[in-house]
Amino acid sequence: MNANRNYYFAALALLVAMVFVAFSTGTAQETAQPKAPPPNPYSYDPSTNKADVDGCKQNLEKIAAAIVAYRKDHKEVPNWLSDLVPQYLPAEALICPVTKETERLSPFGALDPKLRCSYLYEFPSTPITDVVKSAFPGPMMTTRQWKQQQMGVVGSEVPITRCLLHDPVLNLSFGGRIYESPVIWENNFLDVARMEDFRPH
Repeated sequence: MNANRNYYFAALALLVAMVFVAFSTGTAQETAQPKAPPPNPYSYDPSTNKADVDGCKQNLEKIAAAIVAYRKDHKEVPNWLSDLVPQYLPAEALICPVTKETERLSPFGALDPKLRCSYLYEFPSTPITDVVKSAFPGPMMTTRQWKQQQMGVVGSEVPITRCLLHDPVLNLSFGGRIYESPVIWENNFLDVARMEDFRPH
């Protein structure tokens, strides 16, 4: 009887040990598996979804109205779109539907230093970024100074704000018009100017 009992307990102990080893091995394998890297918020993977475009255009219309109100009060354009918040614009209007879905932000240009913002503001008083300079070589100046030069070429069609999260890109012009373009918006106006006319000078 004692021998049977001892045999039973030994078998039970062996079974428990085997289950424990199997569980530990499986857990170790799961732990050892590399996790997928988080999505790159600055990758260029534009959306072609019409609903995203419609929602973004609504934001751009709000931004346009906010800039007009800001200029009326301050007699100049803001340094950043975040300067419009909260007096002229709710913060959520600076987030494109594509960002809500993917966490992606503008892959090019200088991003707003104060608030999370999907939109590329084209009139900051900061130096032209290196990636833009590589496409538009010329003397160093602020982006605002450069855009003011471009307004001498195509007037108020120069974008003040852009959303590069769509294909084609959405632009809000200085004059308040929303229009589509390639990433290099200047290509839209090569019937009235040469590409070199748009470079800093």
